[in-house]
Amino acid sequence: MSELQALQAEIRELKDRQAILELKHRYLDACDAKRPAEVLDCFAEGEVDINFGHIGQFQRREDFVAVFEELGCHDHIVDLHHAQNPVITFTGPDSAEGRVGLHFHSLNTRDKTAFQLAGQYRDAYQRIDGQWRIVRSHFKPHWVQMRDFSGDADVVTYAGNAMPG
Repeated sequence: MSELQALQAEIRELKDRQAILELKHRYLDACDAKRPAEVLDCFAEGEVDINFGHIGQFQRREDFVAVFEELGCHDHIVDLHHAQNPVITFTGPDSAEGRVGLHFHSLNTRDKTAFQLAGQYRDAYQRIDGQWRIVRSHFKPHWVQMRDFSGDADVVTYAGNAMPG
């Protein structure tokens, strides 16, 4: 491989890495903004592997987005996803795997509850028709904290294997 070819390959990898990171951030931003069509577009068409624990396991992006709409797309739900510490590994010219940390806050103004969790996504990405898409996304929580701010209850914290459901 010539020096020029090596440089071109390095530039392509940097651009692909950035595109994958932007894909993940676009997904999280679309979740926060309650834009289901944009969430849907982050995943590949056809069979996918989504496992979000107590939220569910899904083989089709449409099934996941339907649950997302049912649970999160309400005016009384305010969500903030904060991605951190991404590690992307290329497994081929059009495929990659990634680990992305998540710190998530959710506020339910109707029920007066707050929910926080931290954990890690383990994803697989595929370039399809020139665009990177998520083909696998598994989320494992490390800790969860639920709080009732109506004044009627205390804070409940779960960590590691003590997670509910």
